Amino acid sequence: MTFISGIVLAKVLTLPVYVWLILSLFALLCAFLLIRPPRPLSLLFSRLPALRIPPTVLTISRPAIVLMSFSLASLLLGAVRYQSALPQSTISQIAWFNDRQYDLLITGTLVEPPDYRDTYTNLRLQAQQVDTAKEQYKVSGLLLARVGPNQEYHYGDILRLRGRLQTPPADEDFSYRDYLARQGIRSYMGAAEATVLPGSGGNPVVAVVYGLKERSLQNIYRLFLDPEASLLAGILLGVDSGLPSYLEQAFNDTGTSHIIAISGFNIAVVAGIFVLLFSRLLGPRWGALAAVIGIVFYTFLVGASPSVVRAAFMGTLALLAAQLGRRQQGLNALALVAAWMALLNPLVLWDVGFQLSFFATLGLILYSEPFQAAVDRFLARFFPAARAHQSASLFGEFVLLTLAAQLTTLPIAAYHFKQISLVSFVANPFILPVQPAVMVLGGLAVSISLVLYPLGQLAAWIAWPLTAYTIRVVELFDSVPHGVIYLGGFSMAFVVLYYAVLMAITFAGPNLKSIFASLQARFRYFSLTAILLSLFVCIVLVWRLVAATSDGRLHITFLSVGSADAALIQTPTGRNILINGGPSASAASDGLGRRLSPLDHTLDWLVLADTEENQVASLDRLVPRFPPRNVLLGANEQASFSSRALMQQLADRAIPVTPAEAGQQLDLGRGAFLKVLNLSPRGAILLVEWNSFRALLPIGENLDTLVQLQEGSAVGPINVLSLAQSGYAPLTPPAWLRNLNPQLVVISVAAGDKSGLPDKDTLDALAGYSFLRTDLNGWISVMTDGSHMWVQAERP
Repeated sequence: MTFISGIVLAKVLTLPVYVWLILSLFALLCAFLLIRPPRPLSLLFSRLPALRIPPTVLTISRPAIVLMSFSLASLLLGAVRYQSALPQSTISQIAWFNDRQYDLLITGTLVEPPDYRDTYTNLRLQAQQVDTAKEQYKVSGLLLARVGPNQEYHYGDILRLRGRLQTPPADEDFSYRDYLARQGIRSYMGAAEATVLPGSGGNPVVAVVYGLKERSLQNIYRLFLDPEASLLAGILLGVDSGLPSYLEQAFNDTGTSHIIAISGFNIAVVAGIFVLLFSRLLGPRWGALAAVIGIVFYTFLVGASPSVVRAAFMGTLALLAAQLGRRQQGLNALALVAAWMALLNPLVLWDVGFQLSFFATLGLILYSEPFQAAVDRFLARFFPAARAHQSASLFGEFVLLTLAAQLTTLPIAAYHFKQISLVSFVANPFILPVQPAVMVLGGLAVSISLVLYPLGQLAAWIAWPLTAYTIRVVELFDSVPHGVIYLGGFSMAFVVLYYAVLMAITFAGPNLKSIFASLQARFRYFSLTAILLSLFVCIVLVWRLVAATSDGRLHITFLSVGSADAALIQTPTGRNILINGGPSASAASDGLGRRLSPLDHTLDWLVLADTEENQVASLDRLVPRFPPRNVLLGANEQASFSSRALMQQLADRAIPVTPAEAGQQLDLGRGAFLKVLNLSPRGAILLVEWNSFRALLPIGENLDTLVQLQEGSAVGPINVLSLAQSGYAPLTPPAWLRNLNPQLVVISVAAGDKSGLPDKDTLDALAGYSFLRTDLNGWISVMTDGSHMWVQAERP
């Protein structure tokens, strides 16, 4: 730990690296001289009585002095390592070209799989060359580039970026600069244009591993619906970018986000599976070695973040210790792993994930067994010893381990996230018991699908209920009022004081060790648990299938995807029609995944009523997850980059595309129709009719459309009206509303829309009408039997 303390000291006290190095060498020299002093020095001591040390004192003090000298040398070497890790600003480094007031051409190799987001893609490149238009320079170093969405990239691609290079930003709340620096990235291109060049780079073995990860991720979204698919992508592969922001926040607020981020829990499950599998095939020792290789492979597969690396090191040490017949010393192993990681990258000590992982493991080492023993003794007062021990073991697995980890991570989480979750102690016991099964069954489904997809789909149906249960429980506890305490500022002094008091009580409390005893947790009723778990899976799966089955009514659900249109029509005969998709793939995928059957992800029709960028940007990623059987094109396919990419993907998949015509209609069954009422250069005006029910979706509306439809007189009264372009006033004149006279008006708009939509004039015109907004009410669902109408919203 002195090595780590030296790294922290060097961050606070800035000295040249050669000063730290000289001091550390001097400390090492003193230590070696005290261990075995040379003969001339011994003679000198014997001739100088004033320096002579009494033998009794010498025998007691020399080992202590030697230990202190080595500790001091370790501390100073930690400072040397930190100073040597600081970047050197030279023209051969890419960071040299930061903050220039002109565009650069940068050539580099993609060193990690791309990070796809809703509206952009993050790329990490190893820079090789910089072209300033006047001269070219050979450079090295990592940079992060943000490029547009809907273009595929792969590890090893050689890219040419055009844009302005800058130092990553930093503010009071969050320093993106420090976050990237801990990963060796000190240059950032926020709006880059990327061109893929011929050839490929990178390591061939790494390319195979990342290729496997990419295939696995694709199969996850084919096997499962969202949001379960995105949750499994995070749990199994560490790809958590697919979760919608509200669900990600729900995991944070309930203190359960640790199940998404790959950490010690995931590694422990993986290690257990590998040991069980390989030990039976290869024997205990070779099986343990194969398990270690499997852990290393999995760590590399999921991205090797600091928390994952720490967990992998700990798991490896535990397996090796077991094979050597020695009981692993948890504190020593944890300190060794932390020091090793700090040696490789001193900045890892300031990584939030590493800090949380380190202190969670510390809590488990220090308190899990004592807590369990205390509960065991308490229950023994009321029950027989055997039953008390079994109950304490069960309680410890689901509650005490969480309590032990949260006891040591509480100040870290409060300091970094400025909040404390009060429901986490209750939510975790409901969620953690099913997570091993989620990992095992989900991982098994994905693995099988890579070889035989239909069999993998069958396994996915078995795994789905447990994943769905996890999300529903998180959402349930997130709805508990006042479940989170939001903190303003949280001083580091409180963090230090908290740990000082906690460690003092732990190590200095005279009665603590006598109170707590070490017990192993065992859950003996495995067969009964398996039966109950199977019944639970069947019940949830049947419930989900029944919920997705057609009820003979017509459903129109306006999904909350931002300032754009995305409507899912579920017909009386059980067909599914998606109209547009909006800009957010995660939001649209989440909305569809909650409503489609887990047995069938396909859409009967995809209707493109507007092909502007924000209307269809999500569809390039949605089509592989929810492939449509047919596409109705009611707008210009060349209107945006996303629409052109979508058309190419539809062509590659041989999905038929039908150009829409005015007056055309789709039969929704039982007398219901979706009609193309009008076509404009922008897109299509759609009308849903079933008996006396009418819903107008003027997605492609423009000013000419208003004239052609006589400001609504040619349409007549309707039940539901979706406002065009998120309530843009010129497209929603008062006469339009009067002539249509809708019972319900729906506004699809993002919270805090950058253009200020819906316009104030629109809201004024809506006075006296019933209307709902997706920014305030979330998704909005209209259900009808052709004569009556029911309305439901996520937030009424």
